Amino acid sequence: MNVTKLLKKELKLESNISMYIWIACLALFYYIPGYPMYIGCFYTTLAVMMTFTLNQLSHGLLYTVLLPVRKIDTVKARFLYCGLLEILFVPFAVLAAFVRWKCGFNQNPAGIEINVAYMGFQFIILAIFNIVFLGAVYKNPLKPGKPYFISAILYFVTFAIAEIPVWASRSTIVKLRENGLSPDQIMSEVQKTGDFLIKFGAIITRTDFDGQLKQIPILIAGLLFFILSWPLSFKRAANKFEKYDM
Repeated sequence: MNVTKLLKKELKLESNISMYIWIACLALFYYIPGYPMYIGCFYTTLAVMMTFTLNQLSHGLLYTVLLPVRKIDTVKARFLYCGLLEILFVPFAVLAAFVRWKCGFNQNPAGIEINVAYMGFQFIILAIFNIVFLGAVYKNPLKPGKPYFISAILYFVTFAIAEIPVWASRSTIVKLRENGLSPDQIMSEVQKTGDFLIKFGAIITRTDFDGQLKQIPILIAGLLFFILSWPLSFKRAANKFEKYDM
């Protein structure tokens, strides 16, 4: 049995109604006015965690290792499955950004808007989650509670750190916008403040085309970090699972 067949098993047997509820939360939370954008994707991490919790109820892990497969291949299949769950935020976020723009949603008072910078930061936050949770859970995959608790705390800490520049610059930007300044004029005025957080916050809060072009380095950095988090987490997880006595 190869990794592809194991992935199909994950998709068919390890998904239940709770998984679809968490994914629905991911999609729908993007449309709540005045709500942090990063909260929706937190429900994806719950879906990831539930794949391990369900092993306790269905004995799915025991069933898998009894098959003629290598233990490392079961880890690969689970990582591919979790990766598919995590990248669902990309199409949902892009669709929500379009809908919010067409419907004329007001600027999000709770933090960053859905833009290129948000996508980059969300990749970084998920990468940290992967390293902490997926890298540790295979020490005892039937008890995912403790590593998930730690990774959930880190999720909220990192998303709060990502929002600090937005919060720092918000009042300044709002005042300048109320004075009728364009995004480029606002950036010009912000540059005069000398405050790095305000300057950076002004960059990552822009939703116009030119402004989002300047956010592309954040997206690239986040995507690279996200991609690198998988082999780092996988190597650690595979080593722990090889030592795990079923």
